[in-house]
Amino acid sequence: MPWSLPDLMSIRLEFVAEVLARRRPLVVLCAHYGISEKTGYKWLARFKAGGPAALQDTSHQTQHCPHATPERQRLAIVALRRAHPTWGARKLRAVLQDQQPRVPWPAASTITTLLHHAELIAPRRRRPRTVPGALAPALTASVPNALWTLDYKGEFTTGDGHYCYPLTLVDSASRFLLACEAHRHIRSDAVRATLAHCFRTYGLPQAILSDNGVPFASVRAPRRFSPLSAWLVQLGIRPLFTQPRHPEQNGRHERLHRTLKAEATRPPARTATAQQRRFDAFRDEYNCLRPHEALALTPPARHYHPSDRPWPPRLTSLTYPTEYLVRRIAPGGVLNWHQRQIYVSTSLAGQDLGLHPVSAAHYDVYFADYLLGTLDVQALRFTSLTQGLTSPISPV
Repeated sequence: MPWSLPDLMSIRLEFVAEVLARRRPLVVLCAHYGISEKTGYKWLARFKAGGPAALQDTSHQTQHCPHATPERQRLAIVALRRAHPTWGARKLRAVLQDQQPRVPWPAASTITTLLHHAELIAPRRRRPRTVPGALAPALTASVPNALWTLDYKGEFTTGDGHYCYPLTLVDSASRFLLACEAHRHIRSDAVRATLAHCFRTYGLPQAILSDNGVPFASVRAPRRFSPLSAWLVQLGIRPLFTQPRHPEQNGRHERLHRTLKAEATRPPARTATAQQRRFDAFRDEYNCLRPHEALALTPPARHYHPSDRPWPPRLTSLTYPTEYLVRRIAPGGVLNWHQRQIYVSTSLAGQDLGLHPVSAAHYDVYFADYLLGTLDVQALRFTSLTQGLTSPISPV
């Protein structure tokens, strides 16, 4: 049975007392007490240096570690993590290195250990792995302004009980967050106003990718063009749409929404105005401070530059080759043909279409350089080429 602590202390004191009394040699006493000579001399030296209290057991923990993170650095890491609780070790290290490049900051694995010790990392739920090859290809771009992505994040209610629909616009190549607007409703005019402001500020992109939802697309219209996407065509911007039920084709944008939800909507602000202030602060931090994994842990602002295609002062009419007939779609979505009406689409109301004759009774119908379908002037019927069909999109 092992000795208890009081018994062990009594034995050590008794041993030291007998050694100091010099009645028996230390070697004999060590053998009697069942300890080595080295231990006997250690007890005696500790007693002489500090008295009976020095015979207490001491901690075996290392008193000094030359590779330990200095306290000043540890406090800086913890403070930055508290300010940005969703940032991982690599992002924290990148920001600290950028702010204090002369300081030898610890490795990301060491920072993760420090955060665990500070109880600043909570266990994460494992996400199911995606089966390779099961997803449709994503649309991406390699240079700024080749492709912008546009989407509404899922709605939530602010503290006053009103719905908030965050509209986000991102440059695909640089991940630069061009807009993050708190809308009360999903409306085409609100999206158009946000886009117009961005076009004036940053110029025009080559293409804009969105999903098939309102107001970005109209699934029943030719080419899925909505009034909003038809306006983009007039500006010389190519509207692109993901395939139905394939949000991963806009995966970068979906990932942004996850970050936006964690950092700017939990908990929601009390009013839409306060929520917009929070979105503005998030946008500034996301663009100028937050390191991005895909950008070698640098912020998006270092990679984005405005487009060399300026916002035009006014829209110009679409032009078609001389052999085309030009017809404007009436407000009801109909094309007038010799006092007869042929329905095309309300999404294209007010737009000029080009009719390319392919036979005496048939015309190919174009909107800008997009083939919409065929027009049978004898049967007074328009047939959309894209009605009920979806075509895969290709990378920019």
